[in-house]
Amino acid sequence: MFGLFRKKTREIVRFDVRFRPGATTLKLERGANLLEAALRHGVAAPYNCRVGACKTCRIKVLEGTPASLIEREYMFTREEMEDGAFLACQTTVQSDMVVSWHAEPPTAVTLAATLVAVRRMTPRIQRVELRLEEPLSWRAGQFARLRPAGLNITPRSYSMVAPGRDDTLIAFDVTRYLDGAVSSWLSDPGNLEGQVMVEAPFGEFGLDGVAGAPLLCIAGGSGMGAIGGILASHAHRVTELHGASASPAPVLLVVGARDRAETYGLDELRSTAEHAKVPFQVDIVLDREPVDSGWQGRRGYVAEHLPQILRQAAQRDPRFSQPEQSWRVLLCGPTPLVDTSIEALRRVGMEVHQMAFDKYAPTMGGASPTGTRMQADHV
Repeated sequence: MFGLFRKKTREIVRFDVRFRPGATTLKLERGANLLEAALRHGVAAPYNCRVGACKTCRIKVLEGTPASLIEREYMFTREEMEDGAFLACQTTVQSDMVVSWHAEPPTAVTLAATLVAVRRMTPRIQRVELRLEEPLSWRAGQFARLRPAGLNITPRSYSMVAPGRDDTLIAFDVTRYLDGAVSSWLSDPGNLEGQVMVEAPFGEFGLDGVAGAPLLCIAGGSGMGAIGGILASHAHRVTELHGASASPAPVLLVVGARDRAETYGLDELRSTAEHAKVPFQVDIVLDREPVDSGWQGRRGYVAEHLPQILRQAAQRDPRFSQPEQSWRVLLCGPTPLVDTSIEALRRVGMEVHQMAFDKYAPTMGGASPTGTRMQADHV
């Protein structure tokens, strides 16, 4: 009778998954993560963020029926989904399949660098500058994987805050966390002249393809560094292309922060926009500002204020009175900020294809939230 209480052995079901190009076929368990299983078996798979946003591991499912861990409409158009588009890192095996990779592995190099400057931007955020051993080119908004040379730990990912063309000086905004080994090391002035391994560049987060469109930027935490660099690059490009005759599209920047002490870089951006004649408005939303501080601005979370922010921007300046479908949106910051803002914008009539994001997700084991970088050139 005691056999009734014995734990039943789970039946393991495996399926044949064939990867193209090539003829590699793996026998994978039901529910296995497609990308992780491919990498574990030595398949040459293109990948980057591994968390479902950069689209580097995009595949086309030629045969079979996989399961997606995310809503595919955030990443692909209806036509792409009908054509079998999935992300390998967000796909589980549920049947025999034949899949093909959409892209080659990302092109990046690994260079040694020296920590040459640590500058306080806010009580929690430091601007870190590294001197690369060789020149490298990158765009504002792309990111790098950093690992102090003396630490045997997993690299962490940080966005560049300014573009570089054959440059050796590269900068990042780093939020310091007490349990974040990389962020604590990088933001410590005592480590100046220490060596850092840099793998870069990665990602396509930026302004490609949005010329002439009104731009809504939403930044939180150290995401302000990436957004600020992108906007500064945009303003400089407007000046170079149009000069005094410039009539650029308007830019609305929404900043989400804990309190006033955690906002930074805004005066410099206002000056840059004014010089380039870019119509520029800033709205700040604080969620932990002391009630007795005298702050008269917005409180709470960015998402709950977005409809009003858009209406009031148009009231202040008619150049911001634009149809919802004409806007382009860049979002950069913590995952909750990005996700809730996307949903709020969809409710006011914007579509996911208008948006691009770079969101910071927490890593396992209590590491710094900047440990995993999620990027997408289009949602």
